[in-house]
Amino acid sequence: MNKLFFTLLFLALAAYGQMQERVAIIQTLDNNDSLGINDLAYLTDKLRETAVKILPKDRYGVMTTESIVAFLGSQEKLVKVCNESSCLAELGRKVSADYVAQGRIGRFGKDLTIKVELYNVKNGVLMDSFTGHSKDIYGFLTLIDEKATDLFKQMLATPHTQPQPTAVALVPVAVQKQCARTYNINELLFKIKESFPTQLKDCSSNLSKDMLNPFGKKLEPNSFMMQCPIDGIKKELPEGFPNVDKILGSLTNFTQGLMNSASAGGALDPKKLVSAVGSMNVEQLLSDVKKLASDECVVDEPYSPPTQPVENVAESNSGGEDNGELSFGIRVGFNLSHTHAESSGTGSKSGDYGAIGGIQLGFLLDIPTTDWFHIQPGFMYVQKGRQDNGDKTAHYLELPLLLSLKFSAFRLNAGPYFGYCLSSKADVFDDGLDLGLNYGLGFDIGIFYIGTSYDYGLANMSSKSGYKLYNRTLGFNLGVNL
Repeated sequence: MNKLFFTLLFLALAAYGQMQERVAIIQTLDNNDSLGINDLAYLTDKLRETAVKILPKDRYGVMTTESIVAFLGSQEKLVKVCNESSCLAELGRKVSADYVAQGRIGRFGKDLTIKVELYNVKNGVLMDSFTGHSKDIYGFLTLIDEKATDLFKQMLATPHTQPQPTAVALVPVAVQKQCARTYNINELLFKIKESFPTQLKDCSSNLSKDMLNPFGKKLEPNSFMMQCPIDGIKKELPEGFPNVDKILGSLTNFTQGLMNSASAGGALDPKKLVSAVGSMNVEQLLSDVKKLASDECVVDEPYSPPTQPVENVAESNSGGEDNGELSFGIRVGFNLSHTHAESSGTGSKSGDYGAIGGIQLGFLLDIPTTDWFHIQPGFMYVQKGRQDNGDKTAHYLELPLLLSLKFSAFRLNAGPYFGYCLSSKADVFDDGLDLGLNYGLGFDIGIFYIGTSYDYGLANMSSKSGYKLYNRTLGFNLGVNL
C-alpha cells in the first residue's frame, strides 16, 4: 500500500507541475554599460518579485535564475545568449518558458531609460511593455512598482489554455530509476573542496593582474569569472554525475556572490575580489551542493581520496603553496644619491652633502617559496656620490638579497645589499666594499614592474682620519618580469 501511495503522490505532483505555466524573467541588459552588474541584478530581482506577487501560484511558476542557467548550461552562456538574442520570445523557448520578460537599460540625453517587454513565447506576440526614464537608478524602482504590476496582470486576462494532464494507467508497481552506475556524493564533495577554491584563487588573481595592467586587451570581469573557475571544475566532476547542471549553477551563484561582495559603485575592485576569495565559506557551498546532488543514483558512502605521492606530500608540508616557477626580471631606473658624513674629532659633527642624480640597471631572480613570500637575489650597476663643488660620482656593482612579501600585485621588499666601488671622483672615497640595507615597495602590473627603494649604507667608505662617510641612495625603477 505504501508503494502505491507514493506512486499516486508522484503522479499527482507531476500533473500539478504540468498545469503551471512557466514565466522567465531574463537578466536585465545594459548595452551602454551605464550600470554595474549588481544594479542590473537588483532590477531583475524587482521584476521577478513583482511577478511572484501578482501571478497566481496555481497557474504560474516563476523560474529562478538557477533554473534558467540550468537550461542554457552555464552563467556565461546565459550572458552570451542574452546579449546576442534578437528575439526575446526565441530566448524564452530556449529556457522552456511559456512567458518571458526582460528589461533593457539605455540613455536619452543625460537620463537613464528603461524598457520592459513581456512576450507570449508560444506565438511570439508582444503582450505588453512599458518605458520610462530617470536621472538615476532609484527612479527605476518607483517605475517598476507602478508599471510592472499592470504588465503582469496582462497575463491574467489571457485564457489559461494549458492542456490537461494525460490520464495515466495506475499500476501498483514501485517506480524505481534504473542506474547504470552509482556515484559517491563524498567523492564529488572532496573534488570540489580540493579544486574549486584553487580555481577561484587562480582566476581572481589573473583577473586582478589584467585589470591593473594598462596594456593589452581587457578581460570582461563578469564573463571571465563565470567561465574560468567553472570550466576548471567541470574537468574534476565524474562523468555522467546526476543533476550536474544544478551543481554548476550553485557554483556559478557562489562565484557571483563573491564578485558582488567585491564590487563598489558598480565596478569590481580587484583587491576586494582577491580578499573575498581568500575568506570564502567553502563549507556552506558544499552543503548546498550536497542538497542539489540528491538522486537515486547518488549514494552517501565513506570516501578515501587517492594516496598522495611522496614528493607531493613533502611539498604540501613546506609551509605554503608555491605561487609559480622561478622568474627573471630586468630593472632600469634613476637615483638621487648623497653622502652622510660624520667627524669623530674634537667637537664631532654630522651632516649631509648635496644629492646628485645617477642611473641604475641590472637584473634579479624571483624565487617564490609560498604564494606570498619570495626571495629576490640580484645584480645591479648603481651610480652613487655627492654634490660638493661639483658632482662627485662613484660607480658600484651591487648584489642585493631581498625578501619580498607579495599581496596580489603589491610587493614590500627589504634585505641587505653588498656593493663594490669600482671608481670614484670623490677624493675622500676609497675604492672598496660597501654594505647596507635596502628596502622599498613595488607593483607587478602584468609583466611590468614599477617600484622605489632606498639604500641605507652601513659601511664607512673613507679611511681618511677624522671622517666617516656613508652612502644614502633613493632609487626609482621600472622593469619587465620574464
